[in-house]
Amino acid sequence: MIKNISLSTELNDNLPFISGDRIQLQQVILNLILNGFEAMMNVDSRRLCIRTVQEDQAVITVSVKDSGVGIDDKNIEHLFKPFFTTKKEGMGMGLTINKAIIEAHGGGLWAKNNPDRGAMFYFTLPVCKEDTK
Repeated sequence: MIKNISLSTELNDNLPFISGDRIQLQQVILNLILNGFEAMMNVDSRRLCIRTVQEDQAVITVSVKDSGVGIDDKNIEHLFKPFFTTKKEGMGMGLTINKAIIEAHGGGLWAKNNPDRGAMFYFTLPVCKEDTK
């Protein structure tokens, strides 16, 4: 895989609970991280940041931000469509499955280019109505 990646986390320790399948949600995060690693294969400065925040009372946001090549503007609207891929060996199902998992949990998944370089994939998940902390 790729060497010399600076991995940082900005994880909010005081988030409310969400309801979901732990394995499926871990799979989404892992897939987004691996995609970020691949996007940085041909760049010198490799930084990946995983962040969790609660921007309002109803949802939490999880983001994976890389310093890779970014997303071609003509591709950004197609990223989550089945069988669309920008990878030579890609099947075009990873992001489609990620989106389906997040939507099945009541959330949404998006992507955007960073202002400087690279891209960020982020998703929201609804907070449990009754916090059981």
